Amino acid sequence: MTAFMAEHGNPGSPTGTPTPGTAAAAGMYGSTSTNKPTPSPPPTVSLRVDRAVLEQRDLQGRFSYHGSAVSKCSEKEPESRCRPSWCPSCDDVRRVLPRVGAACTARKAADGVRSVFPIVEWLGRYKWREDLVGDLVSGFTVAVMHIPQGLAYALLGNVPPVVGLYMAFFPVLVYCLFGTSRHVSMGTFAVICLMTGHVVTAHTTPHVLPDPADNGTEPVGPLPTNIEVATAVALMVGAVQMLMWALRLGVLSALLSEALVSGFTTAAAIHVLTSQIKDLLGLQLPSSHGGMFKIISQWIAICTYIGTANVAAVVVSLVTMLLLTVNNEALKPWLSRRCALPVPIELLVVIAGTLLSTGPGAPLAVYQLQPLGPIPTGLPVPAVPKPGLLWAVAVESIPIAVVSYTIAMSLALIFATKNGYEVRPNQELLAQGASNLVGSLFSCMPVTASLSRSAVQEAAGCKTQLTSLVSCALLTVVLLWAGPFFQPLPRCVLAAIIVVALRSMLMQVRAAPGYMRNSRWDGSVWLVTFLAVVLVDIDVGLGVGAALSLASLVCQGVRPVCHLLAPLPNTELYVDPALYGAAQRVPGLAIFRYAGVINFATRPAFRDNLYRLVGVNPEKEFARQGKVQQGHLQDVGPAGSTANFVEEMKRQEPSELHAVVLDMSGVVRVDSEGVRTLLRVADDFAKVRVAVVLAAPADNVLGAIVRAGHPADRLRVFPSVHDAVVAMTAAGAAEQVQARV
Repeated sequence: MTAFMAEHGNPGSPTGTPTPGTAAAAGMYGSTSTNKPTPSPPPTVSLRVDRAVLEQRDLQGRFSYHGSAVSKCSEKEPESRCRPSWCPSCDDVRRVLPRVGAACTARKAADGVRSVFPIVEWLGRYKWREDLVGDLVSGFTVAVMHIPQGLAYALLGNVPPVVGLYMAFFPVLVYCLFGTSRHVSMGTFAVICLMTGHVVTAHTTPHVLPDPADNGTEPVGPLPTNIEVATAVALMVGAVQMLMWALRLGVLSALLSEALVSGFTTAAAIHVLTSQIKDLLGLQLPSSHGGMFKIISQWIAICTYIGTANVAAVVVSLVTMLLLTVNNEALKPWLSRRCALPVPIELLVVIAGTLLSTGPGAPLAVYQLQPLGPIPTGLPVPAVPKPGLLWAVAVESIPIAVVSYTIAMSLALIFATKNGYEVRPNQELLAQGASNLVGSLFSCMPVTASLSRSAVQEAAGCKTQLTSLVSCALLTVVLLWAGPFFQPLPRCVLAAIIVVALRSMLMQVRAAPGYMRNSRWDGSVWLVTFLAVVLVDIDVGLGVGAALSLASLVCQGVRPVCHLLAPLPNTELYVDPALYGAAQRVPGLAIFRYAGVINFATRPAFRDNLYRLVGVNPEKEFARQGKVQQGHLQDVGPAGSTANFVEEMKRQEPSELHAVVLDMSGVVRVDSEGVRTLLRVADDFAKVRVAVVLAAPADNVLGAIVRAGHPADRLRVFPSVHDAVVAMTAAGAAEQVQARV
């Protein structure tokens, strides 16, 4: 029985009445006395536990255990018992159903529209006076960032620079309709553009076969253009994400651990850096073929042709990187404390580089810097990618789809947690899949969220996705009229912008020692993923890292935490004696705690760890006892050797263990194989006169044990470890008394 005893009032007065001094002070209204009454302490509550030991069956019978939660009215119970008096009866509901059927159908349709198109919900409740200014300012700021990043990152995908501007317009409009995140900025991202560029290079590089007629070579079939391959990849990425949405696979992004994503993005940043070295130095390198160890061959080519570097390109790149670094490290932190709007340093650098290269007499025009190239005006004509390319890039599009969704979803969760709203993982799959499908019709590569743009978008005052609509409106002006202005821009300027933007990803290498210290598995995943991506290839490295990450989950799942417990003196607390020196073991009793899952994969580990920690293997003990009863032992010395027989008896004397308590509080799930393992363990220990009982199992674990065959006669179950220990200690004492008699 549990009793709660509360004591109130002055501690000096057990009855709770105030002392005379206190009463006098309280009754002197308007008194000028400086003696203030002493405040009484807060009431205390003492808890006293005084009950008999309970088994699980006693607990269930005494406290009306039903086996499962009752969530609706039962046919065996009266209707008045399962509904309040004000609730209408079932007959009343049946009478009004025809009148509310149409209303329910319309409501479901409206809810379905709001679920698929979140813009209907947030735009209908938009706070124009409070949020419009912030969305306008952040929309203009993000549009300014889209211009230099779009032009630069499009080069990573081996497509014309204007494609980066298309990616900031068409997919973003679609995401506004379907997305649930208010702050992510969709568009170009360095890693995704680089992965797409690898696919583009692989399918546009001439593959030649020997011609036996003239001992020469000739290309095998016409090659597709870069835009055709890029749009095919975008279409397949969108199709994969739409399939994941239909199968409700949004949770799969959680399988990509933080260590995996960190190692992958850090190694991918090295690939991006390597691809920009030739533009930074103004080198003319031979075309490199894709495949494994490509990055090594690229650095060999860079070192070979380093003597042909364009000095002007090197100077312009260094000046650009210096300006960007000074802004990011000094000016931006100083200005952020005084103004919400950041300095659009990337756009200013692009405009300055364009003006210095425009015209025959421009300062940079005489140094033969490689320009950006033609940028057409107007919007592209919709075109469906070639069907033959879709299947060719299908497999290569799967990792791009998963990585792009993981990056965008991670950023969406970060900003949603920070600003107090929710995002729906499966709806984000629909939004990104639809964005890529529509973008593939307008010459776009796959898109995802950008950390830098999203952070600036939130800092500039963004409240909703109206920011993206404002950004698209401003980018329309650039696409229709301002595109040719950027044609003279040197490529080294864009390369410098990309390299500076990679700093945050490259600095993730500092997190590697932390992963190593915290977990050997996480450290191994980071290191193996990083090395595989850098030394082999991006796609191969991602696959290797994902496989190792899944293997770590499996290995950690089959290696549960288990140890023996011992009680602390004068308490009902049972702890690991290796951690608490005051814990004292109970004689003749072993308390085994197992945390994890008991299933077909973990049953050997459960059984082996139990036998090892308890110190008794029932099979070997049973065989030993049988041999002792027969008068002979194994491995005894020569016949008649009394000394050897005595030593063997000492070494193999019977165990004093009489009971094993299995603490099941840390077991989250047990399958049929696990239940059979528990029963087999109990039967094996019973052969050597050791009782096995279960303590504190969860309801689902207890239900699994009962459903497996009602083993109530073979397994005793207690609701707590203390109940089991008290019962088994009493049973052991009774056996000793009986043995003496």
